[in-house]
Amino acid sequence: MKPSLVIVSVFALAMGCGESSTTAREPEDVIVDAFNVALAGAFIPYESERRQPIVDAISVHDADVLCLQEVWTQADKERIRDAAVGSFPYSALFENDLDTPIDDPTDQQGEIPPAPTTVPCPDEFFDGEELTIKEQMDVAIDCVRDSCSTIEGSDEGRTTSAACASSNCSIAVAPLLFGIDPQHQRCYACVVPQLPTATFAEMRAACPTVVNQDLAFGGQNGVMILSRYPLKNTENWVVPGTWNRRSILKATVELPNGAELDTYCNHLTPIFTVPPNSINTFPYTGQYGEGMTGPGGWQAEQELQAQKLIDYVASRSSNRPAVILGDMNAGLAFPDDDIAGEGEETFNLLAAAYTPAYTTDYTPLCTFCSSNPVTETEASVWIDHIFLYNLPQSAVTSTARIFDEDVVPVEGDMLVPLSDHFGMRSVIVVP
Repeated sequence: MKPSLVIVSVFALAMGCGESSTTAREPEDVIVDAFNVALAGAFIPYESERRQPIVDAISVHDADVLCLQEVWTQADKERIRDAAVGSFPYSALFENDLDTPIDDPTDQQGEIPPAPTTVPCPDEFFDGEELTIKEQMDVAIDCVRDSCSTIEGSDEGRTTSAACASSNCSIAVAPLLFGIDPQHQRCYACVVPQLPTATFAEMRAACPTVVNQDLAFGGQNGVMILSRYPLKNTENWVVPGTWNRRSILKATVELPNGAELDTYCNHLTPIFTVPPNSINTFPYTGQYGEGMTGPGGWQAEQELQAQKLIDYVASRSSNRPAVILGDMNAGLAFPDDDIAGEGEETFNLLAAAYTPAYTTDYTPLCTFCSSNPVTETEASVWIDHIFLYNLPQSAVTSTARIFDEDVVPVEGDMLVPLSDHFGMRSVIVVP
């Protein structure tokens, strides 16, 4: 046989073998879920009552891949991972702190904002004020300690609830919230994110001394992935975030049929809106708000995170199938279903890059609902989502809202859901 014919024959044989292995692989039905568990300390009601039921529910959950958000402490992450190992032998979780660098710190103009060089609450006077910013901080912390402490009157106590602090101490925090210098708001933004878990003594020690004390939960991220199937190529990609650490958790799931599914678990920055005739108690104090200090600043940061997510997925997955899921804090309005819009520009940005992983006949349901007694919201929104990348909508065989039943006993006979969020599920066929 001539050499050229040998080459052609070998090439044809290779092509034939490739087609045989591809057609022999059966498509895999993969159950993919997203759930924000709201283990956020004093920020969310009934945490102590909900914690163990959350762990128990996840430990017997029937998903193949589960993205969790708002598991803000390493202890809770490890507690869930260890309890669920029978159902989910594989997991991805990373620990961050205040010193964890941002992997892509560029802003909307491609510039890197300068890192702060001063402490949040300096012991300094501003424009003839009678108290230094640190002393104003102490007044605010004194009020919360005396009104809402887990240990009455003690600096070793923690805040019982954000609602208590807000209703009792608005006057005490006003000098920081409405101070004439941005340093006042920066000090406010140091104290408020620490309310969920820090002791009052820890707040007093950190805000006047730690330059980068600007994140809740010691700079920890709140996302983790649990999987029934092996994981590889796990990565924690940190993006800019104000008040809370924001990161994209990525892992490749190795499916039983030999296929691989890239999974991206997310929790984007919320947009703190201000109701009419109300005080903005959540000013934007970060460096990614394009100069805005109100809701527009939070929205600018959220849209920046969404674009960084889009770019990151494209760089990591290229032509590979992937799912992108989590609490996006963004969703469209569906007036006929009593669902308000929130962060609609962000959702449209994501939907332009990805395919929403919902069946065409799915009736929209809120995932953060005013009827949920664990929430404190007047508007019901659908902000928890699952998206597809390099997979068509026809790959989705079913869609459902999950973890939406009242199962946790609180205050006597009252039952509440596991979280202030309900979860989302999609069953996806992966070839």
